[in-house]
Amino acid sequence: MRIKGYPKICGALIAAAMVMAWGCMEKLPPGFAGSGTLEATEVTVGALVTGTILKLTKEEGETVRADELLALIDVEKLELQRAQLQASLKEIEAEKIAASAAVAQASDNMDYMEITYNRIQALYKKGSATQQRFDEIATQLSVARSGLTAAKAQLPVLDAKQAQVEAAIRVLDRQIADGTVYAPLNGTVVEKYVEPGEVAIQGQGLYKIADLENFWVKIYLAETDLGKATLGESVEVRVDAYAKPLRGKVTWVSPEAEFTPKNVQTKAARAELVYAVEVTLEKGAPELKIGMPAEVYFDK
Repeated sequence: MRIKGYPKICGALIAAAMVMAWGCMEKLPPGFAGSGTLEATEVTVGALVTGTILKLTKEEGETVRADELLALIDVEKLELQRAQLQASLKEIEAEKIAASAAVAQASDNMDYMEITYNRIQALYKKGSATQQRFDEIATQLSVARSGLTAAKAQLPVLDAKQAQVEAAIRVLDRQIADGTVYAPLNGTVVEKYVEPGEVAIQGQGLYKIADLENFWVKIYLAETDLGKATLGESVEVRVDAYAKPLRGKVTWVSPEAEFTPKNVQTKAARAELVYAVEVTLEKGAPELKIGMPAEVYFDK
């Protein structure tokens, strides 16, 4: 039997159900402060030099300690370049010895020419030396002075050349040291990007390491709820993948308001001004992973 007005009645029931469902969605549990996702410090450890990867010490899922060896990269070419520069340095040192000897010889020559010049000048004034002889000795003294100046000028040139080579050696020393890659922090290898035998390019990632012992979650509070989020305040954090509630502390409150992030469901809510709050878990757990949804509840 067809009931008159059935489509209208059905539509009304559906609309009422949607309103009721939305009302349930808007009703939040007691103490609920906000939700977010678990975050942790992640570091991509990259190659600082280009070369063949000789050794990798860790696999995905393994723990690593700060300053622990992660990788060895072939730096033989850099070591050969350093040897070439060391040879150049020795050559410069030999040139400096020769230049110092030339300065000493030029200085002795000029001293001799000054003595001779003074003697000829005295004879010239007495009429015992000719003008030609006086002019000759004056020219020879001028040449001796120029020779000493030229000899002395070689020393700073060689000093600068030596400094340049020594700086290049220091650069190579650093690059050679960079061929040995160490872990920058305690953590867990979450990604491994290369394998031994591959050529690592400078700046290329080798590993991604995450500190899975220290998680935090960022939530957003309206100004009216901001008073609950005092620094050091103890809160409860619930993660779907972990059965027991976790304890956390408010470790950062943004000093500036911002619009609600775009991932909030409604347009009206996105237009509200809120404050970002970070809650750091007091203790991690093996089951916790980066990106897991988490909810924060205030005790008061």
